Amino acid sequence: MKILICDDEEQYLEQIKAQVREYMSNRFIPCSIVCTVDSRTIINSNMSFDLALLDIQMPVDGLTLAKELKKRNSKVAIFFITNYDEYQDDAMDLQAFRFFEKPFNMERLYSSLDKALEYIDGAYVDFYLYKDGAQSRILVDDILYITRQNRRTIMVVKNGSYSTKESFDEWCERLPSLFFYQVHKSFFVNLHYVERYAYSELIMIDNSRIPVAPRKQASFHKFWFEYLRRR
Repeated sequence: MKILICDDEEQYLEQIKAQVREYMSNRFIPCSIVCTVDSRTIINSNMSFDLALLDIQMPVDGLTLAKELKKRNSKVAIFFITNYDEYQDDAMDLQAFRFFEKPFNMERLYSSLDKALEYIDGAYVDFYLYKDGAQSRILVDDILYITRQNRRTIMVVKNGSYSTKESFDEWCERLPSLFFYQVHKSFFVNLHYVERYAYSELIMIDNSRIPVAPRKQASFHKFWFEYLRRR
């Protein structure tokens, strides 16, 4: 999961970062967190995010940044940090999740992040792939797993498979980390379609047998039970 925290007050930036990292760690959710005190660095980049916590009052204000982030990923979950009611109508137009006041209440932050994860879990991005000279629309929730086969990257879906021009690593970056997991250097799996889990192996609904790499087994075991708890 890609997370942005933007606040021009360094002390609050570090506080939010520590709390968000602790939350994700407790739930065994892999994430990368970008922190900045200057919203212009994000505006001038091409970065996109799944979750953003933005201070409204900055040189380039949080509302402007939020609009740009929405252009890059319409499903991004946005939290605003503000003590000023005057901004809330504009912020609601951007479908903000929550408003936070400083200093932060950690219990309220955790509760809000729970809601955001539910939203992100359901906010699938669909795309098109070529096969047999035609484009097919692929629903993220229909993907069983991605695998490497020699130099090819294969996407296995409910009704077949596709060879993709995107690399295996690109798919690992692109697909939702809440229910996709890289259990092996050559397998990125949608946990929705695991029929049976036996610690060192996954049996998928299509009877595919997917190994869980020895070095991944302990971390995946924790992630699996956190995934079940969220479901």
